Amino acid sequence: MINEEVLLKALANGRSVILCCWHGRLLFPLHCFRKRGFHALAGLHDDADIVSQIGEKMGWHFIRGSSSSGGKEAYREMVEVLSSPGQAIVVTPDGPQGPEHVAKVGAVKAAQRTDALLIPITGHATWRWEIANWDTFEVPKPFGRIRFAFGEPLEADAESSTEKLNSKLENRMISLQQGNDAQLIS
Repeated sequence: MINEEVLLKALANGRSVILCCWHGRLLFPLHCFRKRGFHALAGLHDDADIVSQIGEKMGWHFIRGSSSSGGKEAYREMVEVLSSPGQAIVVTPDGPQGPEHVAKVGAVKAAQRTDALLIPITGHATWRWEIANWDTFEVPKPFGRIRFAFGEPLEADAESSTEKLNSKLENRMISLQQGNDAQLIS
């Protein structure tokens, strides 16, 4: 894992974090953070049921809801979890329905409310299936190499513009994914 010390330092200092991954890459954190007791936001639809059932067997805790259904309840639960010291939640800011690589503001608002640190994350596999839907969803194939990376953290102070912070987060996520993908290929 590249730059994991960003996460480890925050958690060791009792800081809660929101790990932000594009929807098309959500299987990478599911695998890389197994058995750590982290939380993840998952929608209420059938595909999310499958991911959450598998994830729970891997030690994950799920908060169910999304921008399209159950969002207010999920947001309240996220804020409650993040208000405890040293918690981690994985979210997909462009999920559940896109558009691809366009972040919704929920993660930034939760970070502003709880003083959680926003950390972009991404993964990429040398061998993978790519499922085209509203995004390009990557499923790693066996025996390939995976490169998982953490980006530059983003402080989301309550006085800053939510929209500007969200744009900064989106740009950092895009840049991290492009750089990580290029490193794995080279």
